This record gives sequence, C-alpha cells and structure tokens, in this order.
Amino acid sequence: MKMNKRKKAHIVSFLCIIAAAILCVLLFQSPLFNPGRIYYNDNLLVKENESYHAIKSVGVPISEGSEGSFSIGRFSGSRTIIIIHVDEGKSLAYTWDVLVERGKFKIVLIDTQNAKIIETICEGSGKGNVNDYNLPAGEYRVKFVGDNAVVEGEFCITQN
Repeated sequence: MKMNKRKKAHIVSFLCIIAAAILCVLLFQSPLFNPGRIYYNDNLLVKENESYHAIKSVGVPISEGSEGSFSIGRFSGSRTIIIIHVDEGKSLAYTWDVLVERGKFKIVLIDTQNAKIIETICEGSGKGNVNDYNLPAGEYRVKFVGDNAVVEGEFCITQN
C-alpha cells in the first residue's frame, strides 16, 4: 500500500513538472503572428489583407484631396488608409508631416494590380511633398506600416 501512494506521488509530481514546462513555453514564446514583421517583409506588405494591432488610433479620415490627421499608439502591421484610382495621364501629389516618437513607421504607395511597392513616401519622422508623374493608370493603395510605432501626423493625397 505504501508503494502505491509513493508511485501516485511521483506521477503527480511528474505531471506538475510537465504542466509547468508547458506554461513556461506558452508564456515566454513569441506569438505565432507578429504584425510588426510586416514592416520588414515586402511580400506580406503588398497583400490586400489588413493585419495590424494598435493600442490607440484616432484622427480625421484621409480622403482624396483633403488632409487627414492621425495619432496611433503602439502600431504594428499594415493598414490601408486610402485606395485611389489614377486615370490615364494623371499624376498623384502627396504631402505629409509625420512625427514618430517610438518604433518604426513608414507610408508606402502600392500598385494593387501588380502587387508591388511603387514608392516609400515617408520612413520615420519627416515632412515633405512629392508629385509622382510616372504612374500608369490603375488602382493604388496607400498603407501605413509600423513596428511598435507611436506616431502622429498629417497626410494628404490628390490626383492632378
């Protein structure tokens, strides 16, 4: 009878050790999906699906021809902010004023039909404007991309 109790105690101890090991692996393992990895992987970035996480996201929506403002906390992943159809013979003009307080942040222009990045409009903090005259007609996406970024700013896009 004593041997039976001792055997049960060893089995319970062994199961507790296994459970503790599993919990340690689950608690300290990096997540299977890390939206911040999109910042470094153009193949993930050009996909149309939205994959991002943010603690706080406020602002005025960005639409063609009007300036939108934004403030995003701990932003990781990619988010389409506007889809624009460029007509034949037209160009795009964009202006931005971005302050990155922490992490990495960029704004990219993506050719939707060919699934490729046409231009990185802004990377990190900065202010500027660009006229892009060499775009073929078609659909384009402007995406915010971040890796644990705390960022605020303004962005405007127009078709000329």
